[in-house]
Amino acid sequence: MGNDRTLSKARKIAQRLAGQIEKLSDALEDLELEFAMLMKTIDKMESKQGTSREVQIDVSVKVDEEDENDFDVTNTSAPTVKGRRKF
Repeated sequence: MGNDRTLSKARKIAQRLAGQIEKLSDALEDLELEFAMLMKTIDKMESKQGTSREVQIDVSVKVDEEDENDFDVTNTSAPTVKGRRKF
């Protein structure tokens, strides 16, 4: 019975993490597009002034599928606080 409960909680956590990863991937893609547009704008403005500055940034993300299957469920019974965040 304990294993079933642990497995159920692990599945919920995995599903929640998958959703968060999807959101972060979408946000990262949006940021990459905005960055590319910003760099084009900078290049256009510099070409009008006659100056140029070379900026090259390489970003890569590697996901190890083996690590996705390993997780620690030692503190799954801890209460979570759901409320409004103040920034």
